[in-house]
Amino acid sequence: MLKSHNKWLVLGVTLLILLGVSQIGVAADEPPITLFINPNPTPEFKADIWVDRGQGATYYPGDSIDVYYRSTKNSYVYILNIDAANRSRWLLPSQWFPNNYVMANRTYVLPNMQVEVPSGREYLVIFSSTEPLSLPYLEQSVRAGGETSYIEGEADLVFGAIQAKIRITPQRNWVSSNTYFYVGGGYTIPIPQPKPPVIPPAPRYAAINVSTNPSRGRVFVDGVERGTAPILLKDISLGTHEVTVVMPGYYTYTRKFEVNHVQTYYVSATLKQIK
Repeated sequence: MLKSHNKWLVLGVTLLILLGVSQIGVAADEPPITLFINPNPTPEFKADIWVDRGQGATYYPGDSIDVYYRSTKNSYVYILNIDAANRSRWLLPSQWFPNNYVMANRTYVLPNMQVEVPSGREYLVIFSSTEPLSLPYLEQSVRAGGETSYIEGEADLVFGAIQAKIRITPQRNWVSSNTYFYVGGGYTIPIPQPKPPVIPPAPRYAAINVSTNPSRGRVFVDGVERGTAPILLKDISLGTHEVTVVMPGYYTYTRKFEVNHVQTYYVSATLKQIK
């Protein structure tokens, strides 16, 4: 179920019940809440109950939840919490809120309760009656104090006992409603795994062997002087390159070539003399 952070009720300046832990199975049958539908097709008033995220919302362990309720007529309000294991517990009245009489059209809240495991569907059923219902076992548990306001036994048997009480109450004097929410399986916090270091691929270089005729020409590769011919350069990266040979008294020699493989490329430059 839920666990309270705060014992005080706001909007009604009343006290809040501490909710316990309940076991809810997702695959369990829905509780027979239809037992509490008033057969009167035109009731004189209505009661509502809801949670802050809306019906069917999912909460996770540790989340905060607020339960709201109201009646359109001055009445006695009873709120029953039902789990899928067929265990029930009164939220109102309780040792924290023994006075369950509410004023018409006023919203009350059970605030800042904490959602706890286990996971599944939780039901909240509200009864609003213009006359107090005689529920001796509930009255005894409230008087006993402590967190003892559980109704032991199968929910359908408990519901039958409650139905027997409300059936003797005139139909015009009571109404009911319900809502539900889900408790998720808990947040999964992934443990970050260290990323493996990115190892860059080993550089791949080719070689270029430059010779000139006549020899001793100054060799430039991609505009950078690398020495005099003949020369073997072993750090030529893959891609397009330009070889330039300069020698005084001779025309400049320039050649572009593609380096596509890791191998040795040969450039032989025959220089023409300037006459």
